[in-house]
Amino acid sequence: MIVIKYLWYYTMWTLVRIGLHLYFSKIKVTGRHNIPKNTPIIFGSNHENAFIDALLITTSNTRFDHYLVRAGVFGNPIAKALLNSLNLMPVYRAQDGVNPLEANKQIFRACFEALAKKYSVMLFPEGEHNMRRHRRVLKKGITRIALGAVNFEGGTKEVSVVPVGVNYSDHTGFRSTVHIVFGEPIVVKEQEENAKNYNKLTSEITEGLSLVHVSLDRNAYLGLDAIFFHDLDSHQLIEPEKINHKSAALENRLDEVNEVYDEKKELEEAGLSFPFRSISNGGKLKMLLLVPLALIGLLINLPVLLPVHWFVKTKIKEVEFVASLKFGFALLGFCVWWWLLASWIWDYSSRWELVIIGTLLPFISLVSLNGFLRKWKRFQTTRMLSNENLQPKYDAFVERVNLIRNSISF
Repeated sequence: MIVIKYLWYYTMWTLVRIGLHLYFSKIKVTGRHNIPKNTPIIFGSNHENAFIDALLITTSNTRFDHYLVRAGVFGNPIAKALLNSLNLMPVYRAQDGVNPLEANKQIFRACFEALAKKYSVMLFPEGEHNMRRHRRVLKKGITRIALGAVNFEGGTKEVSVVPVGVNYSDHTGFRSTVHIVFGEPIVVKEQEENAKNYNKLTSEITEGLSLVHVSLDRNAYLGLDAIFFHDLDSHQLIEPEKINHKSAALENRLDEVNEVYDEKKELEEAGLSFPFRSISNGGKLKMLLLVPLALIGLLINLPVLLPVHWFVKTKIKEVEFVASLKFGFALLGFCVWWWLLASWIWDYSSRWELVIIGTLLPFISLVSLNGFLRKWKRFQTTRMLSNENLQPKYDAFVERVNLIRNSISF
């Protein structure tokens, strides 16, 4: 039975990994050497982008991961069976209508048993998902599992907590970039489960997590975000070490930081959308050259694009779920649609070279469509700056940001 479970898990792992490398233009992974071998691990990550966070982390390492996710996604019996088959376990909160301490006892025991077998457990200790790149207060769940595991009868006597940072250049954009950072492991050995040890371990995990993802000061977040990311290129990787260091240099300049946000807010109220980078003449030429392939990409992929667009626009209430659902629909929808296209080409031509072209063209044209839409958005926003009132305000905003950046050698 365990062999079948392994085969099922790693088959899905492989399919998702391939899909993620098609969905993102680049997935950079740093710190794989920090993942201990042949020892139980708890992966604790920041949580900015719903399910896709877990998919990126688990396909960036080869451990047999178990995951804690909120209980609400287990409501459907079919979904529950599928999630359980992939090692997902529900974690209960007060809003789930139960006593979370009692309801989670069985789940924590399952975590202890998985760790005793030298498997890994993944969870998001912030207890919420939010696209804002700032530090959050951690919940106690990760420390309860870590200390509970080393004190569990018949369990492991040592567990490593590995902080993981998932850093997106664009949380919702297709063909954006992501940087996954595995931090130095925090070794937890058998010790008494008391408030002092809980607080000490929580502090250590908080510190470790703050080093692996972009964790701006929460109170000054909007201004810092404007300074560092207002002109973010969709293919620029987020480098937590660099950004966090520069952010710390502005801790005593909060008035300046807040003034930057006020200027950005004024520009947004005037109609400018961020992040924004003006398009060059070369960019305009590339946009025009992409038109034919973009049109093909739209037409040939419309049976999948249309329902996905409709669902995201009308049914998704939390923006944090957009990328996860776009990826999930795309993985299933495009695989089926492109397989049907390839089958039809084979039935009518019986030529492998045409089948290969018919399989590659939909993806290449889809990427071209995405590139065109990104450049078109930049083109439209750049045109707005021709407004005689808006351009001077934008120039003053950029000048202020550049002065601050230069002062911290950004």
